[in-house]
Amino acid sequence: MSPAARRLELRHGSVVRLGGPLVSAHLLVDAAGLTLIDAGLWGVGNELRQVVKALGRRPGELRNIILTHGHLDHAGGAAEIQEWSGGAQVWVHAADRDHVLQHVRYQGITRLCGVLEKAGTWLGGYRAPLMGGELIDGHVLPFWGGVRVLHLPGHTPGHCALVSEANGLVFSGDLFASYAWSVHVPPRFLSRDLKRVKVSLRLLAEREPQAVLPSHYDWMDPALHARRLQRLCFTSGGGVS
Repeated sequence: MSPAARRLELRHGSVVRLGGPLVSAHLLVDAAGLTLIDAGLWGVGNELRQVVKALGRRPGELRNIILTHGHLDHAGGAAEIQEWSGGAQVWVHAADRDHVLQHVRYQGITRLCGVLEKAGTWLGGYRAPLMGGELIDGHVLPFWGGVRVLHLPGHTPGHCALVSEANGLVFSGDLFASYAWSVHVPPRFLSRDLKRVKVSLRLLAEREPQAVLPSHYDWMDPALHARRLQRLCFTSGGGVS
């Protein structure tokens, strides 16, 4: 993917995509500093260092790391990046702190998710970051022009979307995946409460966002993903009822 396809210039600052189609993190850039939404798996830290250097910025300008939820593919690089930045504050919803700490007791079919998480922590030498910030539904975080928290549980109990007040852009986390070949909610074995996922998805769709960036997607085209969200929710056969 070309560098141009990884960066969006917006009304307030810009957003840089880290990672790739399997799972993405997003670096929010403006004159006041840097904010990271999700920390990805292994390798995101190295990519982040290269991007920050290319932007002519310093590690200490990364002051906040926001986790949409606590699964390993979103929290995996947080401790490393926190240390590199000199102590960026990590934000997570209180209901997902156990996910970040890898203390969740999975039940039923989601035990498979637990097996994958434990394997990933072992393979990647996962360490939990220090969590100092709490995401609270409706609160506006005072960076990147204002980032509003939307608590949209189901995938995990503390799963949140984040809305850029200045740019009208929603970072929807794992509420849905958006690919040309498949637009879908997370599979049952990865979601603690799939029925709640569908309720949360509909709540977001009813807000009619015009620009959406999920964590799992193909092209960095927020308008495209907003249209796909509407089709998933409200078109016959979309799979959400």
